[in-house]
Amino acid sequence: MNRVFRFFIIGLMGLFLMGTGSFAVAAPQGRNLFKQHIAFQNKHQPAENSLVRPTKRPNPAWRQNNRQNTAREAMQSGRIVSLSVIRSRVRQSFPGKIIDVRLLEPKRNNQSYIYKVKLLRTNGNLLVVRLNAANGQIVSVKGNK
Repeated sequence: MNRVFRFFIIGLMGLFLMGTGSFAVAAPQGRNLFKQHIAFQNKHQPAENSLVRPTKRPNPAWRQNNRQNTAREAMQSGRIVSLSVIRSRVRQSFPGKIIDVRLLEPKRNNQSYIYKVKLLRTNGNLLVVRLNAANGQIVSVKGNK
């Protein structure tokens, strides 16, 4: 009897300390329970070793690798000029430090690739220069020259 009573008290204290007892949590009723169940499923994906397969998410590294492959193929086929040509053209026109260069893919088939170059001028102004990637000509300049 003493041993059973001790296990009962220890179990009760454990439930009290963890706050998982049914007396501590009031269960929602009706539709709220269903909505909370769906929200819980959306937040908590199953573990890898569980019997339920996790939902497949696109890998952002694959997307980045795909962009690099697309840019490399475009340069090798002659549709765009190399990054070194773009950097030298920007430096000739606007002295300063090039901070960022991005190759923007065309949204439609009849448009061309655009290089977007962020440049920090020697006087501290920030310029955003857009160049046509096919021939390296400056399309637009935003910021204080």
